[in-house]
Amino acid sequence: MMPLLLLLCVVASAKSQIINLEPGSVQGFTITTRSGYDAEVFLNIPYAAPPIGELRFEKPAATIPWKETRNGTVFGATCHPHARPAAVLPPPDEDCLTLNIIRPKKEAPSGGYPILLWVHGGGYEIGAASIYGYQGFANIYIPHDVIVVTIQYRVGVYGFFSSGDARIPGNLGLFDMAAAVKFVYDNARRFGGDHSRITAWGLSAGGSAVAQLALSPISRDYIAGSIEMSGSAWASWALGPDVANNSMKLAWELRCRGNDLKKCLKTKTVDEIYKAVDRVVRGQILELMIAAIKALSPYIHKFGVKPEDFEKWNRNRFIEFLKRVVLERFYEDQFEDAIEDVITRYADRDEEDGYEFYLDRYTEFISDTFFNVAAVDGILARRDAGWNMYAYSFDHYNDAIWADNVPKRLRGSPHVNEYPYIFEVFALGNYNMDEKERVVAEIIQQSFISFAKTGVPKNNHAVWDNVGKGHNLTYLSISPEPKMKKNFYSEAAEFWHEMREYGFDLIQLMTTRENYNHHVKDEL
Repeated sequence: MMPLLLLLCVVASAKSQIINLEPGSVQGFTITTRSGYDAEVFLNIPYAAPPIGELRFEKPAATIPWKETRNGTVFGATCHPHARPAAVLPPPDEDCLTLNIIRPKKEAPSGGYPILLWVHGGGYEIGAASIYGYQGFANIYIPHDVIVVTIQYRVGVYGFFSSGDARIPGNLGLFDMAAAVKFVYDNARRFGGDHSRITAWGLSAGGSAVAQLALSPISRDYIAGSIEMSGSAWASWALGPDVANNSMKLAWELRCRGNDLKKCLKTKTVDEIYKAVDRVVRGQILELMIAAIKALSPYIHKFGVKPEDFEKWNRNRFIEFLKRVVLERFYEDQFEDAIEDVITRYADRDEEDGYEFYLDRYTEFISDTFFNVAAVDGILARRDAGWNMYAYSFDHYNDAIWADNVPKRLRGSPHVNEYPYIFEVFALGNYNMDEKERVVAEIIQQSFISFAKTGVPKNNHAVWDNVGKGHNLTYLSISPEPKMKKNFYSEAAEFWHEMREYGFDLIQLMTTRENYNHHVKDEL
């Protein structure tokens, strides 16, 4: 069974590199890693036909072959995000289904190199491969004979619009990812890769997406393993229970209705769609997405708390927040009992008072309901099905990423904190990689490289065992002094599992009552 776990400038060598793929040849370039190894980079490789014209709002079609050698020295266009201000460079275009390859320059062994396939995050609404560049990937993985592939997929309206029925079933972005995986599998030998050792890898929505790819019958046979970081296919934001309703609100705004819904949507310009989205969400989508990306918890979602408001937090304000999330319409006639249990766990289980205490509980509540419990659910479901599962908690952080006005008690390892250690992108602030940072980097890099090669995450600093049996899951706590620990968010998982008895699962945002249907993102 399957195991689990911006620098954009181009300096080309005098002698251009070429790979011959099934649809055609691609010219790349050579770069040198920090440690002196040569890597070859090939950018902007189409893995599917451009999803434009009649292919708009359709599943990805096969790549259109090309005769002339394709220029692979610059990144391709990014995919259109949900809102225009969230676009990144290169400028977005609907013709964006491309991937990039970073490989060792030397001749590949007979079996080929293992492949790490990076799926970007962004809440299924924004994101691009270009954000992560290629130099950091090369510096870390090329010296260890691992190929890195980064992919793009349709996001936002173009990738996840759904009517909730046969007209536009949805999940086109996930079908794009599956097409990219299949393209890599089919062409691996042509660029020196081992198609039997493809590890899908992502963080946040990228993490939940690779879990979905590892589970889907249209892609799972092409993936040897998955590394799912801060994202789970069991999380509410990965299941998207409101996707169909929100999509139809947008369709109504675009005056697209009835049986001709898809035909109508295909006629709308990019500008018309952007303007309709803005009207539907009243301009709030950018604020939400920026909070989700930068995510210095407690800036974890749209209920973010600003530092100037820290001292205003108390028990009453925290309970008001809880009642905006644990809604009466979810639990109906059992709401009073349900909200009392949530308040008891998160607000009243300790004697301590003061704003730091309640902000700490706020962060714990968000972390549990958005990430932690869903991760446990995903591990348990697959471990019990026979998968070999490994878990970790990234418990290290550098103080430089935190503003001076954030109290010590509220500091911790925030969302995307792993970026500097896995591809040298300092999204949360720059800092020097001292000895402690070097140890942490070695743990995660060596473990991921080992996992890509063998399916087992090994490193020189700590033994990393699988999660074991029972509900007291074992996991590696990653820090300058790593160690195996037990009870991977087990108390939080047990609490929210018991909360299902009130008729609703807040982790997946779905009723636990019988005879109820909803549209989700996991229909691949």
